[in-house]
Amino acid sequence: MVVAIEPEEKTEHPIELVLARLLRLGSLVAAALLAVGIALMILGQTGLAPKLITAGLLVLLGTPVMRVIAAAVIFVKERDWHFALFSLVVLCALAAGIYFGKEM
Repeated sequence: MVVAIEPEEKTEHPIELVLARLLRLGSLVAAALLAVGIALMILGQTGLAPKLITAGLLVLLGTPVMRVIAAAVIFVKERDWHFALFSLVVLCALAAGIYFGKEM
């Protein structure tokens, strides 16, 4: 007797899709700002280039923070209090790192 095994369906939760899109968008925006800034610097446009590069780096650094904030909001809307609390703890750790990292 041959038993047919059905492949497991890949199910992604909406939160995973939202967070993946947020990370992808942040990475693409950061890459675009950095690429334009570097191109302008190579072309000799020294006025705008450093500002675009700085903006690209800030977007790149801010993307994970926005991911944690988005996850916290989603968890609160879903009334998943454990994960909402974990997100808040991670957000506090990130904020403490940013605050205390400025003084180094």
